[in-house]
Amino acid sequence: MKKKTETNIRVSVELGIDQSLSGNNLFLLLENIMLYGSISKAASHMEVSYRYAWGLIKASEKSMGVKLLDKKIGGHSGGGAIVTEEGKALLSKYKTFKNEVDGHLQQFLESSKSIDLRSNNTMEIHEFLNKHLLLASTIEPVETGLLDILEQAFYKYSGILVRHIPLGSGRALEIAKTGRVDMVLSHAPELEDRFIEDGWGKSKIPVMTNNYIVVGPKDDPADIKGLSPNATTAQVFERIAQSKNLFVSRGDNSGTHLQELKIWRCTGTVLERDWYITCPGVVGNLGTLKYAIENNAYTLIDYATYVFSKPDKNVSIVYGASNEGAPQELINQFSLTIVNPDKVPGVACKEAMVFSNWLRTAECKEIIKSFSCLDHGRPIFEVE
Repeated sequence: MKKKTETNIRVSVELGIDQSLSGNNLFLLLENIMLYGSISKAASHMEVSYRYAWGLIKASEKSMGVKLLDKKIGGHSGGGAIVTEEGKALLSKYKTFKNEVDGHLQQFLESSKSIDLRSNNTMEIHEFLNKHLLLASTIEPVETGLLDILEQAFYKYSGILVRHIPLGSGRALEIAKTGRVDMVLSHAPELEDRFIEDGWGKSKIPVMTNNYIVVGPKDDPADIKGLSPNATTAQVFERIAQSKNLFVSRGDNSGTHLQELKIWRCTGTVLERDWYITCPGVVGNLGTLKYAIENNAYTLIDYATYVFSKPDKNVSIVYGASNEGAPQELINQFSLTIVNPDKVPGVACKEAMVFSNWLRTAECKEIIKSFSCLDHGRPIFEVE
């Protein structure tokens, strides 16, 4: 009996005119340089030679006419190389493109299981393909696995397939303006309200909440735990700044990053590079937490990320551990926004509204509650 095999589709990106350059390898190399701070360490991690890595960088810069790297001298992590702002922008766009293509490919593979795309019944194929939605989602519900569960349950309920592109909230709302997605799940209230006010969004509903926490080294060198039990979030941030202990920021215009900046503004603190550092790459809260642990630093993340990261023994929650009575600035509200078809023609508004209405049903709320009631001592996400 012939063994059934899974369909495997791969997309490669090539750069260059006179010679073919692997775009996939280039962007992986840039991401590793941002993570490790040097070409040699990045090349070693990728198991390629330094000569190949350096040659790929130089050939790509020549081909695109863009400077990708700068030499770095000194600093808390020593010398090495840093990716330029142009290089970071290219990397961000590549990752957005890759996530979007991966979503479309998965959608195609799912559709091929339930319908014969070689069929002559064009009405059947057209009707099926119209029952698909694309969602730009903030990274936390993706990283925890909750979004996959919700999408599967909604498909059973409606027959409408939802696929997602994981992005920071700011970037998710930006690509929604291009019509590449039908709806956005984000946690950046001010950006969402502006999106609605400017006519890009048709409607917005709250979906669930969790809360932000400050995590740091187990030995708590800034002595956050030594503050008064009634200390405010601003006072916690001020203590970190005064101690000059490292603080890691996502720095990517995500909901977490915007909330962190809002808290810093309340303190009036000048963010100095000798202790305030930005997490390299487009990594989400899991990557930010990992980078903070590696640098023995503090950071602001959401509680769900901390739980699902299976935290390192050398890191702990130093502020915000209690879910009850959390201050307003630590409440992390996730909302769904439907893209306005009057502003962005072609989006599947009707199907998106079905999904929006389903999110408010008792069935959906029970899924979120059940998912949240794992053995972690307290709920991970909460619904009204």
